[in-house]
Amino acid sequence: MAEHSNLYKFWIWTIFWWLMLFGRGISWGRDFFPEVPRFYYKIIASFLILLPILTIFLPTIRQEIVRRYKFEKIPVWHIFLAFLFLGIADIAEHHRIGHQFLVITRERKDLIEELMEIPCLLCLALTTFYMQKNEQKKENL
Repeated sequence: MAEHSNLYKFWIWTIFWWLMLFGRGISWGRDFFPEVPRFYYKIIASFLILLPILTIFLPTIRQEIVRRYKFEKIPVWHIFLAFLFLGIADIAEHHRIGHQFLVITRERKDLIEELMEIPCLLCLALTTFYMQKNEQKKENL
């Protein structure tokens, strides 16, 4: 029963991460309500960022992460590709080294960034589905 509780808490924790990614993807809401002062968006962003980061300090979450790392197969390629595409999106958004090769015209900067974030989120979703499928297999045994 305790293992089931730890799994439940782990998946709730992953929901916090997805909410943070969603919030970041919509610029914390600034795109929809540009007239609202930035102070409010900083509060929203702080809350959505702090929630998954602070909950990682819960012992059950850390234990579940360690257990998964030690005893379960991790789709390394999905995670590698997620970080790769996230890095490319970050280069396009923040004009880092190599920006001139990604963004030929300034008007397409947002398009390039979004096009790179889509495969990143897809890779993260595939990782999540892979882990859930493995859990279901174990429960059905």
